[in-house]
Amino acid sequence: MNKKVLIIYNPVSGTKSKETMISQLLNYYKLNNIDTFLFKTEYKNHAKQFCQNNSLVEYKDLIICGGDGTFNEVINGVLINKEQSIPRIGFLPGGTGNAFMHDLNAVEENQAIDKIIKNNSDTLDILKLTYNNKIIYSFNIVGWGLVTDILILAEKMRFFKSLRYNVASLFYILTAQGKKIKFIIDNHKTYNEKYLFILICNTIHTGKGMKAAPKAKFNDGQLDIVSVKSQISFFQLIKLFTQIFTGKHINSPFVDYVNAKTINLIPENNEVLNVDGDAKGSTPVKIEILKNKLSIIN
Repeated sequence: MNKKVLIIYNPVSGTKSKETMISQLLNYYKLNNIDTFLFKTEYKNHAKQFCQNNSLVEYKDLIICGGDGTFNEVINGVLINKEQSIPRIGFLPGGTGNAFMHDLNAVEENQAIDKIIKNNSDTLDILKLTYNNKIIYSFNIVGWGLVTDILILAEKMRFFKSLRYNVASLFYILTAQGKKIKFIIDNHKTYNEKYLFILICNTIHTGKGMKAAPKAKFNDGQLDIVSVKSQISFFQLIKLFTQIFTGKHINSPFVDYVNAKTINLIPENNEVLNVDGDAKGSTPVKIEILKNKLSIIN
């Protein structure tokens, strides 16, 4: 069996150096006589292009070192690779928020390296988004409404550095207004009113350890859908945002939490989405779960 390993490394994601982690991993593979190929990304979507356009047949494993955006790029690339020969995927925490690494209990470098060395396999569900005759994939979350507005504003406020999300969140909490949207669960149950935001989650965590969907499991074949109604007051919304780090927000009477296989989002006005922390895609959109689509190291 071919043991070759592909390592895709984003050297500019996150806020800390990842050279030590990469060196550790390369040393481990060298000691175990496992051939490696290290690919450093140079620009946005470089990882996606590489995984989409190159043969991956010779690789047993593909290790990604980067943030959730880099993870998303690789996953989208391998899923549209014409050969459809997808290596098992491993993850190293090289981003700022590292949301998915929280679900893997591997936020610290030594925890993540240890998982690679232990070499246990698991599966990962994938969210398939269909909109405007296009298809993209998500592994973490898809957000509509306030959560996307915050993301877009934060990207314009990079001079605030790591505080930009806090500042953007505060602005939208102060000015929050609901938007009319119809969404359909599993093609039969319809909701049609004003909401502040909707999160469609495959994992528990989003952002820097926020437990957006505390009941989620990334391989249970279910979407965890969290929706916040627009009738919520300013002070209740502040309380809700503080509770999201513990997952207690789902107990609020202004929050609906349901599971489904599919959801269709049809807002009154079409908007961009928050897909794994990047503004992309658009509405109306159909989102469906692809159970156990990828094999991963966990």
